[in-house]
Amino acid sequence: MTPLGAVTLLVAGRPVTVTGGPFDALPAGARGLCLEPRAARAAEAEWRLDIPDFGVPEETALRAALAALLEAMRARPADAYHVGCRAGLGRTGMALACLAAMTGVQDPVRWLRAAYDPRAVETPAQEAMVARFAP
Repeated sequence: MTPLGAVTLLVAGRPVTVTGGPFDALPAGARGLCLEPRAARAAEAEWRLDIPDFGVPEETALRAALAALLEAMRARPADAYHVGCRAGLGRTGMALACLAAMTGVQDPVRWLRAAYDPRAVETPAQEAMVARFAP
């Protein structure tokens, strides 16, 4: 299994690459945020936020998980990072778009669909969550 794609974010002025896709495609050595409660490799996650398929988490929980991920990226930008759920589109897309918004990306859903996968962020509720993170 391989990641679905990757994006590069500018974090504290430095480029940080984040792969996305199924969490079970966590690359060797990558620090991961697992969003899929049934992922076989969930125990390998450094950060975890269980979100039902096609669902959205509590906004405060997502903000906390992404803030922890961003703090790690600031401290160690050369590390490999991975965000994943089951397929890597809806929940992963939402998390990646919110992360992009937190780093200053304008129109994060459109940016993510162009840079990662055109199917990313699958539901209106996920799009609404991203809109709450937009700069």
